[in-house]
Amino acid sequence: MKNTRMMVKTRTKSNVLVTDGVGTDILQGAVVGLGAMAAGLAGAWAVSCLVAGVIAAGGPIALVVSWFGAVTGI
Repeated sequence: MKNTRMMVKTRTKSNVLVTDGVGTDILQGAVVGLGAMAAGLAGAWAVSCLVAGVIAAGGPIALVVSWFGAVTGI
């Protein structure tokens, strides 16, 4: 009986909560939101500059004529 092996199953319990990736999802959402807000602000600024240029030039056709003259050097 000395050569007999005993087969014993052991079960390990763990009370550790795995939180990998939880904080990164929130951070990623915040970064996407801030990026979208920055793009929206840049777009609004571009539109307001275009409107101011149209007003300063005296209308949309005058703006196009002035822009073409500035680009070609005429």
